Amino acid sequence: MKRLLQLALVVGFCSITFRAGVAQEREDRTLLSWEQMRAIINEASGERALHHVLELVPYPRVRPLTEYELTFRESEVMAKFAREYGYSNVEIESFPSQGRLWQPIQGELWMVEPEARKLCDIYDVAVSLAANSESGEFQAEVVDVGSGSRGEDFAGKDVQGKIVLGSAGAGTLQRLGMFERGAVGVLSYSSLRPDSYPDQISSQSITANAPEGKKAGFGWSLSPRVAREMISFLSRGQKVVLRSVIKAETFPGELETVHATIPGDGSSDQDVMVSAHLYEGYIKQGANDDNSGCALTLEMGRAYIRLVKEGKLPPPKRTIHFLWVPEISGTNAWLNKHKDIKKRIIADLNFDMEGLRLSTSASFWVLHRTPDTFPTFLNDLSASILEFVANLMRERVRYRANGYRFTLPVVSPNGSQDPFYIMIDKHYGASDHVVYMQHGIPSVMFITWPDMWYHSSQDTPDKLDPTQFKRAAVVGTAAMSAIASAGDEMAMKVAAESMARGAERMGVAERKGLSYLADETDDAALLQAYKEARNTLRHAAEVEKAVIRSAAVLFNSPADGQKKLASLVAVVEKRASALQGEVDAFYQLCAEQKNARTMRPELTAAEKEAARTIAERVVGPGGGFGGFGGRGGTAGRARLSEVEQEALRKVPQHMTAELNILLGQKKSILEIRDFLSGEFEPLDLAYLTKYLTVMAKMGGVRLVTK
Repeated sequence: MKRLLQLALVVGFCSITFRAGVAQEREDRTLLSWEQMRAIINEASGERALHHVLELVPYPRVRPLTEYELTFRESEVMAKFAREYGYSNVEIESFPSQGRLWQPIQGELWMVEPEARKLCDIYDVAVSLAANSESGEFQAEVVDVGSGSRGEDFAGKDVQGKIVLGSAGAGTLQRLGMFERGAVGVLSYSSLRPDSYPDQISSQSITANAPEGKKAGFGWSLSPRVAREMISFLSRGQKVVLRSVIKAETFPGELETVHATIPGDGSSDQDVMVSAHLYEGYIKQGANDDNSGCALTLEMGRAYIRLVKEGKLPPPKRTIHFLWVPEISGTNAWLNKHKDIKKRIIADLNFDMEGLRLSTSASFWVLHRTPDTFPTFLNDLSASILEFVANLMRERVRYRANGYRFTLPVVSPNGSQDPFYIMIDKHYGASDHVVYMQHGIPSVMFITWPDMWYHSSQDTPDKLDPTQFKRAAVVGTAAMSAIASAGDEMAMKVAAESMARGAERMGVAERKGLSYLADETDDAALLQAYKEARNTLRHAAEVEKAVIRSAAVLFNSPADGQKKLASLVAVVEKRASALQGEVDAFYQLCAEQKNARTMRPELTAAEKEAARTIAERVVGPGGGFGGFGGRGGTAGRARLSEVEQEALRKVPQHMTAELNILLGQKKSILEIRDFLSGEFEPLDLAYLTKYLTVMAKMGGVRLVTK
């Protein structure tokens, strides 16, 4: 009996060891230990995060006027929970902003002809009334202008004193229909997915700043289904008459932010930021965009505070700041005021739209890296933890001896059992992470995309999934802990992660470069393909060296960290030389196959001229960037010839954000071209030169020849 018991214990121990150690491949390791990750998984609650959302925005509502005089509901909820969970220095701050805040207290749209029917009521759908609409009661006939995005759409149609119906955005219809042609109001059925979601109503606004002698008028946002019915009436020759009733108040502009901290242990003078936007205007109140990000980060802090108290995670060396703001403008205001804190922040984790059930929205949870103009260890630290959690959420056939299940389930009691669909993608802007980078702080964004209910009446809590919240909380808490508590040991782990992932990225750059050569069918163009391949590798090497250097900030002494990492930077340079040798060899092979002569790349006359010409961004009045949104803007583009406008379209949209940053670095046109081509795909130098010449004409760029 004793021998049987011993045998059973041995078998049981082996089973436990196997079960715990089954996932020991590289993909199942990350920067924190398995014990720490298990602790986070066990503590992080998707239900709590969802409950936060239900407290913040149980439904899109008409905001009571008292909130404009005191504090907004969402700010109070965030501050209340933060205090309960043990956050420190919880504070609601308000900053003045330009313009006035607009809030309707009554908004109804009625059909008078051909039948009496209420079409819209803000107490049914709060976003159905376009923000900044004027108070008043108007009754007028409707004119269908199709899209309404071009002047031609209005040709032969008398809209004076009438209501314009179009699929363009309400702001565009206001400009073309009201300001330029005398309409009294607009109806927009602009929609991202009009066929898939015909009852969705987009959140829209019009401008309150009408040209002299004009009125702002009013705007309504209709669902595609209602708009199509209205168009059907009109197409049959029936007159459609509507009555709009609006009562609204305005208040002094303000940006209300909520700030809280988890103090560091005093061993570091650095800080860490965790961010999400609580407001996107005060009318739109999106459950996913972005109350979900605020709810998630609140839960991250709660779980972290408890785990540190229990000794399951190391205490933070660096103070962690949580900032919940009006998107972009609120972040700018807060950072500009708290410049002492800004100087200490070494990284920001930004969370924008986090809670959707991925399978129902055909979505991925996406980590958007920083652009190549901002190389940082933060990308690799975040990616390591994200991929670790995602791999736990797969049933892998090679581990089926351990059971048909996720490796380590990260699911909520009331949530889905979906796999964790993730993606690590290139940089994309349009959230607060961009502001942090503009202030010199590395920042990545976690976001759910696509969001089938984005910026619409259907962005409501019923679309959210506690399991998705839990997984996001695990990733966010682990990344936050790794940065906040990092010392020499963690810094070396991060440097190793960046070095290894950098090798993968350089391999991708080589593959891209070799494809330029392999795909080239024109013998004469083979040399240009070779130049592009060399440039792609050179660009990747410079970025990866900068990524390695950036990890020095995590060492106890960043200066010593730079010295320690210098040898790794040298290794990256050697790797680049080896890869370049492979490109050279493949170029030789391609030339032999085509019976072409190999040549050493030389600068052309156009490239020499571009190398001598410095392109500088011009700051316009009020801090805007000339043709990039300042004094040039839409009006400036309207004055351009068709040839000039075509030149502006030659630089792809996905390159323009990086181009704007590069223009602030006083680089030559050739350096800018090579950078953009290395990061993305080859950009014709002539296209970039023409683009910048037109921008210079608009006042947004200054071209200086050495």
